Amino acid sequence: MLISSADKWMKKYCLSILVLASISIYSCLIVTENRVVDAKEEILIQKTLQGISPELRIKIDEWMKLLYSEDSAIRTSAVISLLGLNLSSVYDSLIDILNNSDNNDVRISLIKAFGFAGGDSRALDCMIGLLTNENEEMRIASANALGNIRTKKAIAEMADVLLDTRKPIGSRILVAGALAKTRSREAVEPLIKTLESDNNDLQLAAHDALVEITKQSNGKAKSFWQEWWDRNKVKTREQWLEDIVDKLEERFKKLKEENNLLKDDIVEKTITILNANTESDNIRPFIDALKSEYQAVRIHAAEKLANHKDPEVVKIFVDLISDNDTEIRVLAVSVLGKIGGVTELKNLILALQDNETRVREIAAKSLGKLGKKEAVFDLLSALSDTANRVICAAAEALGELKADEAVEPLINLFSNNDPKVRESAIVALGKFQDNRAIEPLINSLKDKEERVRWYAADTLGKAGTKKAVMPLIALLSDESARVRESTAAALGLIGDESAVEPLIKLLKDIDNRVAEKAADMLLTIECESFVLLDSIVNAFYAKEDYKRAKEILKRQIKNYEGVPEYDHAFWRSKKRLAKLYFSSNDCQKAALLYEGLVTHFDNNIEIKHELIYCLKETKQYDKLLSFLSLWTESSLTDNHLWWPEIYEIIEGLFKDGFLGRVRTLIDDFEKKNPHLGGPELKSRFYDLRGKSMAAISPQGEES
Repeated sequence: MLISSADKWMKKYCLSILVLASISIYSCLIVTENRVVDAKEEILIQKTLQGISPELRIKIDEWMKLLYSEDSAIRTSAVISLLGLNLSSVYDSLIDILNNSDNNDVRISLIKAFGFAGGDSRALDCMIGLLTNENEEMRIASANALGNIRTKKAIAEMADVLLDTRKPIGSRILVAGALAKTRSREAVEPLIKTLESDNNDLQLAAHDALVEITKQSNGKAKSFWQEWWDRNKVKTREQWLEDIVDKLEERFKKLKEENNLLKDDIVEKTITILNANTESDNIRPFIDALKSEYQAVRIHAAEKLANHKDPEVVKIFVDLISDNDTEIRVLAVSVLGKIGGVTELKNLILALQDNETRVREIAAKSLGKLGKKEAVFDLLSALSDTANRVICAAAEALGELKADEAVEPLINLFSNNDPKVRESAIVALGKFQDNRAIEPLINSLKDKEERVRWYAADTLGKAGTKKAVMPLIALLSDESARVRESTAAALGLIGDESAVEPLIKLLKDIDNRVAEKAADMLLTIECESFVLLDSIVNAFYAKEDYKRAKEILKRQIKNYEGVPEYDHAFWRSKKRLAKLYFSSNDCQKAALLYEGLVTHFDNNIEIKHELIYCLKETKQYDKLLSFLSLWTESSLTDNHLWWPEIYEIIEGLFKDGFLGRVRTLIDDFEKKNPHLGGPELKSRFYDLRGKSMAAISPQGEES
């Protein structure tokens, strides 16, 4: 009796919830039903409506017609709504439809609803009978519905079907599953008896049902289950009551999950409908959606409205600052920070007094984005907020506004216990570059928190003060790689030469990012000392960082060209740069440098050979021949080095068809030096000239 009362109470409670949910579905979903109800159904509807008030008749008429919707969710909603009226005439009509309708979809929806409502013997008898229906979906729906009916009568009738060997095996298996759903002790003995069946599938269904009901696993043997049941069937009322409570809690949890799924479905469909309106300029649907009972819908509508700067929209967001929903207020202050305007400024200042931390935090950030000095006083007050997140936001906002009166209050935050607050104050002061902050920032380089030291170094670098150089150099040995990296960047920004040697040492840092940052900063420091520049070049050579070495060498050549006391060092750097270009096969740039180098280092054969290579690669044959001609005249003892090069170039011209040019060049070289590089080469030169002359026609044209 206790179980029955609990079940009835639970069903009544759940039914009430689902009636409300169904009405919500009906009111939220946009459905168009064009089905025409036939004469038989119309007569049934009219019979159902007799003796009922006109208002309720209209509603019942609508729900009865919705029973025939093609959408199963709408059918289910309609039948649950009808059952919730608790009218016998309505119930009789639904039983009539269940027994006689030709529409299986409607009958299945009714089965599901009756299964949930339970209790009435007429519906119970119908579903028991439908277990043998030829339609499989109907049989399954009936079994599932029966599993939701936990009355003694229902369990007894299902037990009869389970034990009736004349019933189809499939129906008996479905009943076993339904009994499992009831979790009723009255189902235990019939299920144990079913373990004797010759059918393995039925045995398995009975075993699974027993496990579900008892939470035991005793194998498939009937003897084990019977022994367990003999021991446990005499449990006290209190013990079974505990089991019932557990079952109720589980059912309530499931119902809650289903209700949440239902809400999610409503939200999803509502948002879909709203999004269908995005191509239109009509913002009214979004404004209306702000009144939705579902938070997700309201937030979605507010986010869409945030893209409109219509005066009406601005007013809406101003009003939303006082909304009951925290998320909506957060969104409102964020949007108003983007829109701007004096009116919105006043409302955002009021939001700094909001009860919720997040609202105050976003309000402070938005005031910083607006850039209005009128907010300075209120933001200074927010530095005393009870929430550190709000203090951080207010500090950053004051940094954006760059108000002089904020410098001292921000410096005072350097002693705050929260490192996040100290960090925010330092970042804010970095935008002021006020001399009052220099000493406190230098002191913050010794802060115990890594991020505070890191931001302090960064801020000092942006300030560009020479006073911070030595403290920053000391920080290059910090245990934190990120601090060392930030410090290297700061020294580079300040650009003092005293940081060069410490940065060179940092090139060997174990952290690659730190070493790379040091290398970058060495390129940014404008050194006036040739010696320091040489140190940087040598350090880059040691790391095989030839790309950066080129940049420093170019700077040396540019800065010290024509300076007498650095003449030797100047030419040495020029030669190093030329060789770097040569080794990277940048022959165009190398050739330009080598042209000056061969004059200065007249006896350096290696340089001359490298110039020849570069001029060949860049196809500057005229310039190359000019150099070779000069070298053969001025260096008779070594001219044997250059004649093969001369022959190779002239032979190439011959192959390319420049026959007249070949003859002229050989004649000119012979006038300057009749030997033409010795007997062997001279013979080959003559041979080339002869072939060129033979190929030239009597008219003087080349063939």
